Amino acid sequence: MKYVVFLLMSLVLLPASATELPKPPVTVEYISPEKFTDVSSIDHGPPNSSYLDQLSKHVMKKAATYLSQGEQLTISITDIDMAGGFEPWRTPGNDIRMIRHIYPPRIELAYQLYDAGGELLKEGKERLINLNYQLNMLPASTDTMRHEKALMDDWLAKLFADGQAVKK
Repeated sequence: MKYVVFLLMSLVLLPASATELPKPPVTVEYISPEKFTDVSSIDHGPPNSSYLDQLSKHVMKKAATYLSQGEQLTISITDIDMAGGFEPWRTPGNDIRMIRHIYPPRIELAYQLYDAGGELLKEGKERLINLNYQLNMLPASTDTMRHEKALMDDWLAKLFADGQAVKK
């Protein structure tokens, strides 16, 4: 009990700047995911938060490898249409996603890249799509978001093609 009181008193006495956690180098946010075209595990279902968590963790980890010390990247995802589609006339139930060429993965986003001093290096809006996603050599995987992760990986590689983003 004494330890808890001491800890609380210590936190109250610390300056506000000392208690603030450092901002992560990459931030991924979803803008109105309930309006996304398709990021669910059932036909016309609500957004699957597990899918969104998987994608954001993957993007944050991958994007951080491209950033220089102190740089910040903010990605605001405004729509996702996952690879594949639900074809209820082919399956008993509405929970089997059929992967076909007519259902490519698509992601719409906006981004801002800042240098260590907070100056804007690059920003923009992108509509990512890979019509040939089935031709990608992805390892055999049961990862539901593998095509969307590959789409984001390709975009990040293009954004940082010369080692870092170039100022516009």
